[in-house]
Amino acid sequence: MSSKPLFKITDYIEPDLKFEEEECRKLGIDFQHAQLRNAGPAELINYCKDADIILVNMALFSPEVIAGLSNTKVVLRHGIGYDKVNVPAMTEHGIVFANEATASAVDVAEQAIQLMFATYKKLKIQMNIMQEALGASIWSYKKLLPAYRIEGKTLGIVGCGNIGSHVARKLKSFGLTIKVCDPYLSEERVAELGVERLPFEQLLAEADIVTIHTPLNTETRHMFNYDTIKLMKKTAILVNTARGPIVSNEGLAKALREGLIAGAGLDVSEDEPPQPGNPLIGLENVLMTPHAAWYSEEGGWDIRYMIMDDVKAFLEGRAPKYVVNKEVLDRPNLRFKSAAVKK
Repeated sequence: MSSKPLFKITDYIEPDLKFEEEECRKLGIDFQHAQLRNAGPAELINYCKDADIILVNMALFSPEVIAGLSNTKVVLRHGIGYDKVNVPAMTEHGIVFANEATASAVDVAEQAIQLMFATYKKLKIQMNIMQEALGASIWSYKKLLPAYRIEGKTLGIVGCGNIGSHVARKLKSFGLTIKVCDPYLSEERVAELGVERLPFEQLLAEADIVTIHTPLNTETRHMFNYDTIKLMKKTAILVNTARGPIVSNEGLAKALREGLIAGAGLDVSEDEPPQPGNPLIGLENVLMTPHAAWYSEEGGWDIRYMIMDDVKAFLEGRAPKYVVNKEVLDRPNLRFKSAAVKK
């Protein structure tokens, strides 16, 4: 049996892992990869149990799976969100869990802005008008009305961390008043961004565009439902590039059908990919993209470099850059070779 540290990947979206293979060869560690995105607990445990460090993308790391990781010291998440990883179980078993917190932040911010403009300016309806006008002798703008300019409107950002901050900075030059709802944002950061902080319900009532940039957890699941969405202006739009279950499909669809808000731009949905019975499918005032906000060639390579930097940190006895369960670093059951891991 090899005495080298073992790095395993449970599932991946890259076309190949030649870069990772070569980097591991240079580092002198063993490397294995699989496609176990939809694997059950037993299969994941059997594959992962001997790994020192694991990279997970979409595989479900439940308490049962984590309890079976008898040799694992570090688990990394390929990306920002980690709702499929049970963080308390990681801490309980002395495993360091980290994500790549800034990965693709610029790309998601750009997608959110794209959806804001396309939804607020009713691009989908404009394209339908264009299609209907082919061969006709006149434009018909009836479905487009009313339409509004973006300059001078209020942008509400729910969750102003890495991505929300990018959105705020990028949109300042468009003449928007920017308000945020984020109880975890420091006053210093609020001042630095030059935004106004509001309670959730007040932000919904004042914003013309609401964009979501929070993680998915018990606090945020169905944060946007029929009752909260109806607090928004009838001329307002909702944009979600975060996680689908933050918004209730049924609640949003009902609000849209009743004209309680003007539209929605969604890169994520409660069901992914959306199924035929999804109530948002077919609504003219809904613009949906295929959970693609994270992707760009530049962002794809950024995250691969960041992951390998965290692997190198592990080999050097250092914690990954963005540890989610920081409290584990002070636990006596920490599985690093030395509990005095360099933070």
